[in-house]
Amino acid sequence: MGRCIQSVPYSGCLKEVVWMSEMRIKFISAGFKSILNSEGVANEVRNIANRIAANANANNERGGEGFVASDIWHAGYGGGRVAGSVFTTDVRSRIAEAEDKALSRAVF
Repeated sequence: MGRCIQSVPYSGCLKEVVWMSEMRIKFISAGFKSILNSEGVANEVRNIANRIAANANANNERGGEGFVASDIWHAGYGGGRVAGSVFTTDVRSRIAEAEDKALSRAVF
């Protein structure tokens, strides 16, 4: 193969080894899992869900605060990654999504 010149650990999730003529990258799965389940990522997901809910309520021409962000939960098998969602709490907001796409427009 070649002689190893440099070995660089990166944030606990990526290990990079540079050879004379090639580069190999080995992803360390446990590192990615720890990042995806970290408190920083959970806070960002929570903020995004709250922002989407606020935008959906602003788009709701029928009035009310019927769009609410859920608590953070873990998606996928075996804990997966943190996730959030926005849901409706009343009939008016369901109609606003069905007819006016209030929540769908808030995502984009």
